[in-house]
Amino acid sequence: MNFLAELRRRSVFRVTAAYLVAAWVVMQVIGFVADASTMPDWTTTFVLILVIAGLPIVIIVAWAFELTPEGPKLTGPREEGETIKPFRPADTIILAALVTVIGVVVWQQLAPREAEMATVAAEVEEAVGPEAASIAVLAFDDLSPEGNQEYFSDGISEELLNVLVRVEGLRVASRTSAFRFKGSDASIPEIAADLQVRHVLEGSVRRSGETVRITAQLIDSATDEHLWSETYDREMTTSNIFEVQDDIATAIVAALSERLLGILPITDIEVENTTTNLNAYELYLRARRLYLDRRDFGEIERLLSQAVELDPEFADAWELRGASFMLAEGYGGIPGTREELLERSKEYNEIALRLDPNSSLALATNAFILGGLNPEPTAQSLSQSIEGLTRAIELDPHNVSALNWRAVVYFSVGHLELSLVDRLACVELEPTSTACQMGAVSTYSALGEHERAYEHLMDSIIQGNSVMTDPFNAVANVGQHDFFMMIVALRFGSDTPWGTPDVLYEILRNPTGDFGHLIPEFEARWDDFPDYRYIGPIIGAYPPDFPDGFFVFNGDEYARYRQSPEYQEALERYGVAEFWRQNGFPSECRERDDGWIECD
Repeated sequence: MNFLAELRRRSVFRVTAAYLVAAWVVMQVIGFVADASTMPDWTTTFVLILVIAGLPIVIIVAWAFELTPEGPKLTGPREEGETIKPFRPADTIILAALVTVIGVVVWQQLAPREAEMATVAAEVEEAVGPEAASIAVLAFDDLSPEGNQEYFSDGISEELLNVLVRVEGLRVASRTSAFRFKGSDASIPEIAADLQVRHVLEGSVRRSGETVRITAQLIDSATDEHLWSETYDREMTTSNIFEVQDDIATAIVAALSERLLGILPITDIEVENTTTNLNAYELYLRARRLYLDRRDFGEIERLLSQAVELDPEFADAWELRGASFMLAEGYGGIPGTREELLERSKEYNEIALRLDPNSSLALATNAFILGGLNPEPTAQSLSQSIEGLTRAIELDPHNVSALNWRAVVYFSVGHLELSLVDRLACVELEPTSTACQMGAVSTYSALGEHERAYEHLMDSIIQGNSVMTDPFNAVANVGQHDFFMMIVALRFGSDTPWGTPDVLYEILRNPTGDFGHLIPEFEARWDDFPDYRYIGPIIGAYPPDFPDGFFVFNGDEYARYRQSPEYQEALERYGVAEFWRQNGFPSECRERDDGWIECD
């Protein structure tokens, strides 16, 4: 205690505190001046060294000397009876300043750095663009000696894509878009520019006997730099295959996270091992390739029936089997009536849901059968259909089928704005999907936005999509006569009740005209030409029923039909009127006091 008292008597504490406060102020001034001028980068460091070096000198001087009215002089020994001077106002000010400086320094060092990291992330995003967190997974090359493992190499690519689309903040080009470049000699920068992504994952699979070699590399298309690459040699087992997919996906996200400095969070990815039977998995991959291409549904069923026989607990195979039977109702390829195919589909979906209650595809398929393919829907079935499809989309926001199917149900009940949202989301995920693109064209046309529908149609054709649904309204309403003649001829040929395509062109250009002479011909051929059921109402030929499903007839060309008793009866019969009463009417429709539903 005597030593501490001596330090206080000699004003060492007071002088040291004043020095530290003054030194901190000097450092702040130097730092500000250095940032605002062209002073060398080492200036601040040099001043800091001087400040640190000066501290012991100040302490020694404070111990040895004291200030007197006559100037500094050596401090003598403590005299008998000498008391320590009490705190002066200046001492209090110095102590308060020192405490403040210490607090500021501690806060600067220990306070959370979220703001700083956010600034860094913003600077990075500004430098590399918002699309930096984007990737395309190209179809892996089959380098197997026999060249017969393309289904397997495609399957590896698709599984990786399905994992990466679930990474928050990462935009992944769709499978159909990326796979267009299979066998192409386009460069990585060209592919990336076409797909509007920054990064590209490419690789190869070489399978020989009981071993497989999988090579993958991640490329930054802007710099053509290889950010990551790896080769995996594994024994052919399903657990090993899923493990490699896990490793590749995790490595990709880690590489991108490091590259993007916080724009993309680091995610530990775990790929679920959905089957332990390698043969069942291979059969599934073969079937899925055909399913995604929407072809040869008979072969799909043969492959999947074998897969579930080998592994009855293989939920992915069951859900794909259920979806295939539902699609076969329209595409063909599997024998059976419409009712038989849909019943088999529901049966397989229920097995998939028992094995995996969160099967997005099985939920979506069941829901679409309930609403979109139901020949006699009710308000309850329509509501349950939308609820089921919404649940499927919540489980898998990238489930393009569920988005497209919910758009169909929304369209059928006249909620066109909601349908368009799903259509455009579907197009965003799968720009080369004919179903998504043509659905958007139909919805724009029903909304009366024919110019936008036509622009969308032409963009879709340029991308290589087929014209699957009727774009007649959009083409006719923008006056593209020659193009209209071509698509009508492709769709119907020469066997039409209106004589030539010019008649249909005039009907759509002038839907309120007098075409009554065509009504008997239409009514006589409902069963021969199902499309007439949707063209006939324009001229006043009203079909007795809609075996392929009813939809709300929007657009100016159907104004005559919407005012008819037949339309009122159809709204009630197919559950639409009650659905509206329970869930709200579209903006263009309302119910009068007498129960009549008016639609503009």
